This record gives sequence, structure tokens and C-alpha cells, in this order.
Amino acid sequence: MRDRRLRTPRTPRERALWVLYADTLTMAVGFYMLVPLLAYHFLQDLGLTVAVVGALTALRSAAQNGMMPFSGWAADRIGYRRAIAGGVLVRALGFVVLGSGGSVPVLVVGSVLAGLGGALFHPASYAAYAALAGEDDRVRVYATRELISNVGFILGPMVGGLLAGLDFRWVAYGSAGLFATAFVLTVLGLPAALTGPATEPTRFGAALKDRRFVRYCVLASGLWLLVSQLYLVVPVRAADVLPGPAGVGLVYTAAAVFMVLVMLPLTGFASRHLPPRAILATGALALGTGVAVMGLWGNLAGLLAGIGVFTIGQMLSQPVMNAVVSDFAGTTSVASYFGVLGLAQAVGGILGNLAGGFLYTVAQGDGPAANLVWFFFLGWGLLMAVLFLRFGPRSAAPA
Repeated sequence: MRDRRLRTPRTPRERALWVLYADTLTMAVGFYMLVPLLAYHFLQDLGLTVAVVGALTALRSAAQNGMMPFSGWAADRIGYRRAIAGGVLVRALGFVVLGSGGSVPVLVVGSVLAGLGGALFHPASYAAYAALAGEDDRVRVYATRELISNVGFILGPMVGGLLAGLDFRWVAYGSAGLFATAFVLTVLGLPAALTGPATEPTRFGAALKDRRFVRYCVLASGLWLLVSQLYLVVPVRAADVLPGPAGVGLVYTAAAVFMVLVMLPLTGFASRHLPPRAILATGALALGTGVAVMGLWGNLAGLLAGIGVFTIGQMLSQPVMNAVVSDFAGTTSVASYFGVLGLAQAVGGILGNLAGGFLYTVAQGDGPAANLVWFFFLGWGLLMAVLFLRFGPRSAAPA
């Protein structure tokens, strides 16, 4: 049995992979120290309305997710190192503008820059992981990436909260500084020729013409409808059982710590014993069940049990979902495929937010419909599980 623990890098490929891990941690801390505080800053410090804050958030998301198919194609053309380096610099500039700006037009510019930066480095980073992992280790590598991202989720708000005690500008500048650090790590640590094993020129739109992959993206979008509930269902249910926003933060932190501790052994076991479609089906069912448990079991125990089941669903589904993308892409356009997957996940997130907002409003009322809402998510998880078993990917690189 191979040793699945994190190993000291010995080869140039392993060293480059650790640079990517360092990039992921640096960017995760930088992102989570700023973004959770942005809405508060806009509302309380700048006096913006909720509608304007929502529009700025939507603009940043649209700039990132809407451009991913194009930016993924660009990353395949110019190389992953250049795309990552350029993306983190653009995002750093956007965060500086968001921290310095006091008028809506300036904040619009900052939101667009932050989104465009994410669009440029996101598919390139995921494609770089695929290139460095090799065909036999992708699930473990993506699981490690998710683990490291959750470490950033734990540390980021702590750092942001400390800097916010001085001035919000320090939060924005600190975040931008971490993305600038990621630029240095990328330029110095990643090979200049890092790209996919292309045997033919990269074609724009190749992923969109791949019917099997488009079908997979539709399934991924349906799964992401459930993943997106994390930032809706927890506040909705926590408001009934926890004393204030601090308790909500502790729940998210507990989920992140749970993921850090369990991610690698769980995904390693699953990928050795189950095919990708079965893992994704199990993950979808766990996500839907977790939402239902949080809703139907209306106390702290139910909230914690539900978030635990939900987190298991995340751990099972997300590494495998990313690992199979390069199998679809083959020897060309890997970043382009990740760009289209990112767009599909964004569509699922938008639909999930819209549906969740409506359904949770119904759940707050009285009568039998309030409880039926939670069975919708359980049913959706079951439906996605059946669809993955029937139409999901048949193979992926083992962990």
C-alpha cells in the first residue's frame, strides 16, 4: 500500500506541486480575510444600501464566472504559470481598489478587477494541479487542495478580524499583499513551460462541443445547487438555535476543521473502493440529507449533525468532480474544460441561491409546507444520486 501522507518533495514535479499548495493557502487566507467583511464594510462604513451591496457582489461573481470559458482557453494558450501570475496580480489590484474606494463607481471597478483576476487564475490553477499530479494521483492531490483551502478558511477570518480592529483598509491591503505573495511564489516556483500535454493547438469552445462533458457539467450544476446551500441554510437554522453571529462563525469553523482532519483518509478510501460515479452519487445524497437534517431537526444537535453529513458530501464530491475533468479533456484544452466547469458550477450556485431564498422563506412560515421544503432538498440529492449513477463518469485516476 502506498503512503498517502504528505511527503517531502523530492522531484521538480513534486516541488512545483508544493508551490501550488502554498499558492492555494496564501490565496485562501487572503480571500477569506477580506470577502466575509466586505458586505459589513459597505453597509456600515460606507453607508451603502443592501441593494447596492448585492449588485456589487453579483458583479464580482459575474465578472469571474462569466469569463471562465474564455480565460481557461487563454490559459491553455499562454501557459498556466502566466495565467496564474497575471490573475493574482489583477485580483490584488482589485482588492486594493475595494479597500480604498468610497464611491460606487470606484467599487464597481474594484469588483470587476477582483472577479476578472479570479477568472484568470482559477481554471489555470486547477489545470496545473492536473498536470503536476499525473494520471494516478489526481483525486488525492485535489483532496489535499481542498484541505489546504479549508485551512485558509479557518485562518483568514481570524487575520481579517484582527486587522479590521485597526482599519478596514489594512484588511484589503493585507489581502492584496497575500495575493502579491502568491505572484512571487508562482513566478519563482512554477516551471515556465507548465501547461497541459497538448498534442494539437488549443481550440476555443472545444469543451462546449464535447457532448459527454457538457452532460457532465449539467450534472455538476445540479450538484452545485446543493453545495451552494451551505451559506444559506446554516445562517437560517443557526438563527433559531445559536446566540448571535459568533455562533454561526463557530459552526463554519467546526466544519472546516472537520474537513481538514477527515478529507484525505475519506477520499483515499472512497477512490480506492468506488468508481467516480458512485462517489459523486454518494456525495450528492449526503449533501441533500445534510440540508434536510439541519432543517427538520430544529436544535443545535440537528444543526451540527446536518453540517457534519453535508461536509462529508463536500469531501466526497469536490475532489472527484475536479479529478475527472482532465480525463474528459485528454491531451488538449485542460484549462478550457475547467473554465466551462466553473461556469456550470456558477449557474448551479445562482439557481441554488434563488431557489434556497424562496424555499427558506416558506420554511419560516407555519403549516405543513414549512417542513416539506426540507424534503425537497433530500429529494434533489436522491435525484442527483440516481442521475450520477446512470450518466456520471465511468472512470477517473485512482487516489
